[in-house]
Amino acid sequence: MIGSPSGNSYFLLSRPEPSDSPPKEAAPSIGSQAPQQENSSPVGQPRDFFRDAINTSGIGYGTRDDNLADISPQQVKEVDILSLGLPRLSTELSDDDMRETAYEVLLASLFVSGKVHFSEEKREKKNKFLKGLRTKTEVSNSTPQVEDGYAHILDLIRVQMEDWVVSVPEGRVEVLTIIERYNSKLSALTKKFNLKEETYHWTHNYHVNFRLYEKLLCSVFDILEDGQLVEEADEILETAKLTWPILGITEKLHGIFYAWVLFQKFAQTGETLLLKHASLQIQKLLLHHDIEELEVYTNSFICSADACGGDRALSLADSALLKINSWCRRQLENYHAHFSKKNYSIFEATLNLALLLVKTPPEDDCEEVLLIESPVGSTPESKLVHLLIVRSIHAAYKQALISSDGRSETEIKHPLTILANELKLVAEKECSAFSPILHKYYPEAQGVALIFLHMLYGKQLELFLERTDHLENSKEILAASNNFELFIAEKLRSVYGEAGSSFSNYLKPYMIGCLSSPLILQWLHAQHENVLEWTKRTIGIEDWTPLSVHEKQATSVVEVFRIVEESVDQFFNTSLPLDIVHLRSLLIGITSSLEVYLLHMENQQVSGSTLLPRAPVLTRYAESMNPFAKRKLIEPTVPEEKVATKLNNLTVPKLCVKLNTLQFIRDQLDAIEEGIKRSWISVLSGNPP
Repeated sequence: MIGSPSGNSYFLLSRPEPSDSPPKEAAPSIGSQAPQQENSSPVGQPRDFFRDAINTSGIGYGTRDDNLADISPQQVKEVDILSLGLPRLSTELSDDDMRETAYEVLLASLFVSGKVHFSEEKREKKNKFLKGLRTKTEVSNSTPQVEDGYAHILDLIRVQMEDWVVSVPEGRVEVLTIIERYNSKLSALTKKFNLKEETYHWTHNYHVNFRLYEKLLCSVFDILEDGQLVEEADEILETAKLTWPILGITEKLHGIFYAWVLFQKFAQTGETLLLKHASLQIQKLLLHHDIEELEVYTNSFICSADACGGDRALSLADSALLKINSWCRRQLENYHAHFSKKNYSIFEATLNLALLLVKTPPEDDCEEVLLIESPVGSTPESKLVHLLIVRSIHAAYKQALISSDGRSETEIKHPLTILANELKLVAEKECSAFSPILHKYYPEAQGVALIFLHMLYGKQLELFLERTDHLENSKEILAASNNFELFIAEKLRSVYGEAGSSFSNYLKPYMIGCLSSPLILQWLHAQHENVLEWTKRTIGIEDWTPLSVHEKQATSVVEVFRIVEESVDQFFNTSLPLDIVHLRSLLIGITSSLEVYLLHMENQQVSGSTLLPRAPVLTRYAESMNPFAKRKLIEPTVPEEKVATKLNNLTVPKLCVKLNTLQFIRDQLDAIEEGIKRSWISVLSGNPP
């Protein structure tokens, strides 16, 4: 607060309530303190666009030793990186105070530049009793007269800054005189950099000046459409530049702050256009070079930033770029959790910005990168993409591990079986959504992702096998593992062909065949016994009546082939590696079952010698035969009781059904043979049915 000689005018850092009495003591000075993270206003704080993704994923990576997976949602706000780290104000001014002061600075800049002036207006005197009931609009007893070119922009800025009403105390001329006198004293102090138009305020109160300029730049955002720029954004920026001499802003500082507010707004709204604008500003910033004096001045402003495992004092530009880069890295290091079909464009824009900010190769001594290292001689950009892929895949794998463990009890399946299916979905999403984008910057992107997934699941499978003594109950796990391995192999083959990826040396087969071969043989043996038992049972009750009017074969043979076909289907659908030994065992089982069936049919027949009457002698003429020879008389014989029973059952209709059954067996064997051939060819080609 500054008091005028007359004692009836005050200039405050924030507006007092109109009904309060003037303060008797000066306001505390605005001095800089040790750099700390800036506290954001708890009121009206827009929700972080990606906060839900961070909280729900459970997996994420921050800096080298900072993992968001171990941080609760409440703690996430405490490590929020979207703060420049300017020194705190000793006077706790609210956001409203800062915005109002920023608007006042803008008015002052226009006033100094001659583009606005204040004119006195006669006001009707009011009763003292009603004086305390004046509205905010009535408090302002001066009307700014603005040049036509700035009137619309000034009104727009005021509206965009939530239509604050700026009050100018009575005796404004006297107040401005006091400010000018105070400013003259400060301007007389030693300048730090001897720049043109430099004042003491530029360096002593830079943390205040920069906050005020941030608030001014925020007026380019449309308050009615969140995440959109107003049409007059360029004009607002030009008008804001009038405050540079007062706030000590340079072209480079302007670029830093404009990129910063654009990126902050993007993080809050998820609007892709804002991210693209921010990237463009950062691109310009990286190409911008000031004269030596201005460069020294710009780099003199210190901010606090969390880097290299602790707080470091960095220049303003380095702090802003580090915070933006860290934010992008946090999202990209778990892109499976943070990005979906709805925001793939944001994924690519965020990746472009992260690649734009990479200057040196990222650290490659983390656990994930040591598992699958980037190629020697890779560019910093390629190394960064490689790091993002392995960390995101590792995060997605950990999330799938947690999910499969939770689902195993409800689905009554082993977690490894569910995990294999979950990782197939991760691989499918990687290949269809992310790899086409990542491939533009890193040709081996898809290969690294797939091989790393294969490696991670392999380690989990290896731990399981080490702790398991009996594999009899592990057939389902081995089948899921084999399916996953075949899926990965097919994806790699579709991209890299038979030559394979340059990372193929990391692809170590699970050797499921060695583990599953005895299990398959055991299963085949058990299946053979079941089929034989079922065959004996069904033919034992066969009465050789036709199946239907149109199907003349026996019912039992249909049942036998049904169970045989089921066995064949189960054999080829085991999802386990098969070899010729297994196929031979399957065919032996089928042959044995049909032999039992046919042998039973044969045992129901009788010898031709027991038939009555005997078959007549052939009437064909032969020279060796004497047609006049006397024929022997047929001696009647009584057949045995067992043979007689068989003869009684050998009616003509039953014999016809048996003949039809034999023809059915022949036809079905041809069909089964063709089916087995097709399935076996698929197995040999690596595409089981």
